[in-house]
Amino acid sequence: MKLRTTLSTSVATLALGASLGLVATSSAAPGGLRPAPAPPEHPTSVDQIQNIDQVRTAIKGYYGDTPTDQVDPYAGDGKDVKLHTFAPDSAYAQEVGDLTAEAGKYLARRVAQPQHLEGRPAIILDIDDTTLTTYNYEVYSNFAYDPTVNAAFVNAGVFPAVPTMPQLTQAAAAQGYELFFLTGRPENQRPGTQANLTGAGYAGPAADHLFLKDQTLPWLSSCAPTCSSAQYKALTREHLEKDLGYDVVANFGDQPSDFTGGFADRTFRVPNPMYYLP
Repeated sequence: MKLRTTLSTSVATLALGASLGLVATSSAAPGGLRPAPAPPEHPTSVDQIQNIDQVRTAIKGYYGDTPTDQVDPYAGDGKDVKLHTFAPDSAYAQEVGDLTAEAGKYLARRVAQPQHLEGRPAIILDIDDTTLTTYNYEVYSNFAYDPTVNAAFVNAGVFPAVPTMPQLTQAAAAQGYELFFLTGRPENQRPGTQANLTGAGYAGPAADHLFLKDQTLPWLSSCAPTCSSAQYKALTREHLEKDLGYDVVANFGDQPSDFTGGFADRTFRVPNPMYYLP
């Protein structure tokens, strides 16, 4: 899965924005979100940093934290911990719904003008917190990343769909778009990833429409075997457009690394205040 910054870095970005009265808007940055500014790298006053526990509380409030009866899939904790999820009427669900409504109108408009397409129409979707929400894992882990525990969640396929995203992809497919999933998860997590996507309401992607981070892919030769996530994703989008003849009409992600490098007509950034990948 994604390698992330620690909570202290990722939540501080949200925290300072809150302390300055800044909120995400629908009119700036990729996909319509304006990330809250990060605190200074070397703060000179405690007033420049919000308390981490307050930020955790704010994140839970944004998602409308809701306990479920589903238990965690990690056997190493020796107990069954009930997982949490987002509320369907939360601010998070509302913002995603606004984004997918905007994206749906854009996709319909573009496919209705095939003369302006430079290839077969396609959309690219990141997975973690773009198509599947990892909120249940983040609350379980207290917003700390552990690759072993995270892999247990991924391989068990317990992540719910990001709200309204399955409906957006279904409508896009019906309009003639090819759907490609592009994730930083490692190749050995393919079975759990594919099963989770299907179980969450997405059409099960064929193997050549689900890209996991395999450094041996031939179009990654310029940076392999040490491609960053941003390089791997940009080179894969380039491969789709230049080698396979697609026009990537829209690229959906939740992190800056999902968008750098171009090869997409428009980007849509799904809200995610839980971690940050530059």
